[in-house]
Amino acid sequence: MDAAEHIPFSSKISLQRQMLGGDRFYNLSRWGVTALLIGIVRLISGEPLWPPSAAQSPMIVVMWGYVLFTALMTILVFIPSVASLLRFSFALDILTLLLLTLFNPDPREVLYPLFLLPLVNAAFRLNSSASLLTGLITAFAYIGAYLIARIGPGNGSIPGDPLGYVGLALRALALVFIPWITGGLAERWSASNRLSVALAEEKAAQALREANAYRDQTRALYEAAYTLATTNDYQNVLEVALDESQKLAPYTCGIVLLSTGQPNQLFVAASRGLDADDRERSITVAGGALGQALRESNPLTFDDIQHDPELMLFTSLQRCHTACLIPLRFGLNIYGTMVFARERDGAFTDEEVEKLAALASYALVALQNAQLIYDLQQERTKLLSKEEEVRHQLARDLHDGPAQALAAITMNVEFIKRLLDRDPQRVLPELDKLGQLAKRTTHEVRTMLFELRPLALETQGLDVTLQQYFERFRDNPTKIILEADKIDAHLDTKVEGTLFNIIQEAVNNALKHAKAQHIRVRLIQTPTTLETIIEDDGRGFDVEKVRASYDQRGSFGLLNIEERASLMGGVAEVTSTPGKGTRWKVIVPLR
Repeated sequence: MDAAEHIPFSSKISLQRQMLGGDRFYNLSRWGVTALLIGIVRLISGEPLWPPSAAQSPMIVVMWGYVLFTALMTILVFIPSVASLLRFSFALDILTLLLLTLFNPDPREVLYPLFLLPLVNAAFRLNSSASLLTGLITAFAYIGAYLIARIGPGNGSIPGDPLGYVGLALRALALVFIPWITGGLAERWSASNRLSVALAEEKAAQALREANAYRDQTRALYEAAYTLATTNDYQNVLEVALDESQKLAPYTCGIVLLSTGQPNQLFVAASRGLDADDRERSITVAGGALGQALRESNPLTFDDIQHDPELMLFTSLQRCHTACLIPLRFGLNIYGTMVFARERDGAFTDEEVEKLAALASYALVALQNAQLIYDLQQERTKLLSKEEEVRHQLARDLHDGPAQALAAITMNVEFIKRLLDRDPQRVLPELDKLGQLAKRTTHEVRTMLFELRPLALETQGLDVTLQQYFERFRDNPTKIILEADKIDAHLDTKVEGTLFNIIQEAVNNALKHAKAQHIRVRLIQTPTTLETIIEDDGRGFDVEKVRASYDQRGSFGLLNIEERASLMGGVAEVTSTPGKGTRWKVIVPLR
């Protein structure tokens, strides 16, 4: 297939316009030569050029023929379909000059310089070999025309002056070498232009490849971010992160190491290219590459991982040479690290590291979102369980307290009705007992309502509400002591309500389970926090044992207190030893 067929249509049109532009310029130059020839021929022949007639000399006839040829070429240069025919029009220019030389009787040879214009034009259109051949043919034809014009019939014999022949030879050599040299220079210039064009095309192709690669990588990052943003399962997040990382920076082995919850201990949460034994591995980090990655917030690259004691614990990495470690951390929270390793030499480029770090950031956000969703689901389950527990507790309290009391009141009323007929004197003592029972029932109901919704919080504050609440337990064998500083900080009503619920639950747990003699509640205000300490001298319990048996227990008292404190942005700590009582410390920030 011809190489020209690969040229785009628009490029062909541009090339044709350039060629036509060159032909038009040369044709304009031809008109200048024609004007010179008209003047020269008029001087040489001594005859008038106008009007033309058959009796005129051959030079004038040739001159008129050349004028007609120039006019025809002027018309053809404006017709693109015949542009290829103009390529060899210089041959007629040379033929015209040869004929004029042949018919020129003047020995001063004023026509010779005009040969250079068509020969230079031929040199630009032909290659160097064709230019040399054209020059040779023209030189021999010129010598023949010159000699015939000098020694022809009526012109005498061959000139005897040797310098004349030397001059003729030099002119012939000039006709040979000037187009050849010009053609060589033109060809070299064209080659240089072609090389420049090729380099420019290569740069354009490279820029296009880089743009396409950047587009593909940007699309890959977008798709990875979208996939990670729509994934709620943390394991799926890790798998997607490893798959997308392979597209951005191809690797041999990829590992996601997450914290086990123990200090400086990591486990393989997801992997690509690892052996079965490595996938089950947990390692303790220290001063190696993994430890350094966990201590720093920026990605790390290693050219030679064969000497790292931590990475070499993975047998699959022993065949690799370079590695890139991306720490997974957000603020002060360290989740783990991502490890990418390659078999071939040569570290990861800065661009690849930036892409991997960006993808790790997306994965970290997706991990946090997955964790938040999981926590919300767990919190919802706990809230539902707590709501069910509260319902059961309220039902038990109503059944054991007010319901039993109301039943007793109803029975006493019926009994008093019968006494009115049988023994009226016993009615008043029974009515006194009934009144005391009603008062006790009212007190219990109000206490339950107070625990459910202490209205005093909205008007009198936390310390006053606690005093009123603890007053209801003054007849209880366990003594409740409230020690409260002057609380002058403004607390949100919901925060006060949550803190009241925490104190209420801790006190109720102590009343029901601790068998304590004293329960002490202290409120301590600092410039930035409100500390609440609830401690008793009861029998205590094993905290870790209770936490471990939550799945089998029906109560979640510890978790309820800790989670309520967390919702307020605070913390709750419990310390207890069997036989030595229990101590809760709840710290809530003041805003």
